Amino acid sequence: MSEKRIKVTKDCIGIAFIVAAIYCLVRAFLLTFSTDIWYDELFSMEFAKRPFGELISLTSKDVHPPLYYMIVRVFLILGSSVGLPIETSGKIASILPFLLLFIYAVTVIRKNHGMLASGLFCFASVTMPGLPEYTTEIRMYSWALFFVTASLIHAFNLMKNYLSEDRKWDFLNGIALFLYGTAAFYTHYYAALSVAIIYFYVLLWMIIKYVAVMRGNDSKKHLNFKAIAAVIISANLTAVCYVPWLSVLLGQAHTVSGSYWIQPVGLRTFGSCIKYLFSGYFSNGIITTAVAVILFILVALIVVNNVIRLIKCGYQDEKEKIKDLQNLMAVMVLPLLVIVGIVASMLIRPVFVNRYMIPAMGTFYLALSVVIGSAFNKTTSGKIINISYCILGMLIAIVGCVDFKGFIGNEEYRQVNMEKTLELFSEIDSDTLIISNFDHVQALLAYYLNEDVSEDEHKIYLYYGQPEALVDEMLTGLYTIEDSVDVENYLLSGKRVLFLGSFNSREAILDEWNKEYGITYENLGSYLMERYWFDVFELSL
Repeated sequence: MSEKRIKVTKDCIGIAFIVAAIYCLVRAFLLTFSTDIWYDELFSMEFAKRPFGELISLTSKDVHPPLYYMIVRVFLILGSSVGLPIETSGKIASILPFLLLFIYAVTVIRKNHGMLASGLFCFASVTMPGLPEYTTEIRMYSWALFFVTASLIHAFNLMKNYLSEDRKWDFLNGIALFLYGTAAFYTHYYAALSVAIIYFYVLLWMIIKYVAVMRGNDSKKHLNFKAIAAVIISANLTAVCYVPWLSVLLGQAHTVSGSYWIQPVGLRTFGSCIKYLFSGYFSNGIITTAVAVILFILVALIVVNNVIRLIKCGYQDEKEKIKDLQNLMAVMVLPLLVIVGIVASMLIRPVFVNRYMIPAMGTFYLALSVVIGSAFNKTTSGKIINISYCILGMLIAIVGCVDFKGFIGNEEYRQVNMEKTLELFSEIDSDTLIISNFDHVQALLAYYLNEDVSEDEHKIYLYYGQPEALVDEMLTGLYTIEDSVDVENYLLSGKRVLFLGSFNSREAILDEWNKEYGITYENLGSYLMERYWFDVFELSL
């Protein structure tokens, strides 16, 4: 096949990926009109509903920085002006970063690496395992992914400028790196770590390159030192801008050291990360595992091949060497992020869960997209390598389609069930006492039942438990039952009492009430609130 035919074919495939990615974003947008949220999203909404000063104050008591919640607040203000539900506005805020990534893809990435790399990156960033959920989830991960990926792109542009004969300041990329990097630091701590890793890789390369040039061991005779100055200045400005939040960070770290929900991690966590990254939503578990293993092996082989090419240094063009080096840097942000998170969790206290990989997954799929986009180029040697690239590209396409289809199915299922649940809520008057045995369900009940209620609030009791302190501060109508005799007393007073029971323990609780106080119950049905199933029991004596 001629070079022209190859290019046209790759361009057509790239355009097809872009069209598919746009379709996925449109489908995700249609899902934003559902008002269902889960426990973590409750924090986002409650923070964002408050003035900026109070928002920052509340955020300091949580475990994340405040920028994302400030972004959501802006969307809530804009959405309220056109009558959108606040949940819809919050979900639209999560779609925007993917749209911004698409703009980078069809401009910068397409210009530097071609249409296929551009299209595949668009598609992978919105469909691969772990990513579709964050197109509509009211959390900071899509913004963290965008800020980290944009930081990488502009840092790589400064690398190119470092080798340029042009000795001018690259203000655009320097300022962009500073702004995106600082935004990442104020969005998520693992986004901050990802940007720190990018700075480390780029500065290390610049220093090594400088030493090689000074010793005469490099073909380059001159370097643009204004580029390394831009990186150093950008890093220092980000550090200075982060100083106001450091005291809060230390306070949050103290909170984490005292009590945190993350489970212990170990060496098995590495396997869990691989599964999270590559396991598509296939109905057959064997197929899911097989595809994940093949994807991991292919990625590992491509990384090893990249390293071998760099070690051999058999490049006729310095640009190709830089491209390989940048691909290696981009793909290795994620593994180093995982290693640091797991090691810190093992040495100090668990501070890592799989979704904390999200901020670095944009750089990961950018590297893979660029590598696959180089298939059958003159500089790509060997049929085996080209075939590997093609297989990897096809698997990403298959896994992405399957995973996004599964995501749509799950979300539509939740929407239908949430409508039924909201009908239930509309039938519960404020005189009815509600008992829950799960703090997440209690908090969400208060969110839905007491939203914008100034009086006659619903009373939601947590059975033998305490709501989280920050939740108790933000929501109204939260109470506790510390003695089961209170349930009998409420019924004796003539109150209507509903028990919204979660988990299998609800049966044991009902049996306990029946044996001790003769309380009977009628099951009114099972209901789903985003991801929380509960049965509704009307209690009586």
